[in-house]
Amino acid sequence: MVEHMLQVAERRLSIERILLLGIGLFLTACPFAFTQEEDEVADFKEDKWTLEMQPLKIRMVTPRIGLGKGKTYWYMVYSLENKTGADRNFYLSISGKSDRKKTYSDLFLPSVEKAIERQEDRPLWGKADKFKVLKDKSAGDRKFSYTRIKDGEKRLCVAVFNRFDPNAKNITIRVTGLSNDIEVISDSDGRTLLKERIRLLHLSRPGDEYEITNDSFKNLRTEWVKETTEVKFKDE
Repeated sequence: MVEHMLQVAERRLSIERILLLGIGLFLTACPFAFTQEEDEVADFKEDKWTLEMQPLKIRMVTPRIGLGKGKTYWYMVYSLENKTGADRNFYLSISGKSDRKKTYSDLFLPSVEKAIERQEDRPLWGKADKFKVLKDKSAGDRKFSYTRIKDGEKRLCVAVFNRFDPNAKNITIRVTGLSNDIEVISDSDGRTLLKERIRLLHLSRPGDEYEITNDSFKNLRTEWVKETTEVKFKDE
């Protein structure tokens, strides 16, 4: 039941991003200036906003109880802060890819999140909290799986991943949903494209697979990039 509700919510992601921007379904071609990389976010237009996200630590956890008992997971603790001047609805998605082409996604594992909170000795906002908000919504509102953050609010959050490849030296974490700096365009083939500003976190781990420790991965740098993806309307 839990997984089904999350899958339904995930399938509506592309549509939600458009609705949250107030663009609706009137999708037409529009000109844009392509920027591959931007170090600052100060060039946002006045009607654009971004949430501040700062990675704090990358560590491992091996739960002693629950669904993930005995397995090792990696997790990222990060801060999320709203300094935009108004409450915001957002849909955060976190994934990763190693230099060995292995991919990772932020997992829905409540028992593992609890183990991480015990290890960190503090409450952390994660997918389990997101699902609770979704569960508490009325049936009609569950299709909109965004989260609301108040103006001035700052959260300590966690993203949970399966164990990273011990042979990986570099991993890039991809974060979407931090900004409404999104454009909807149509290309010459009639495809609907979503062009958005995303956050990339570049991690590196020195040493070899036998030297992996809780703090092996270091945050080398972060950057904003513009990424273009095709919108897939699953309900059509």
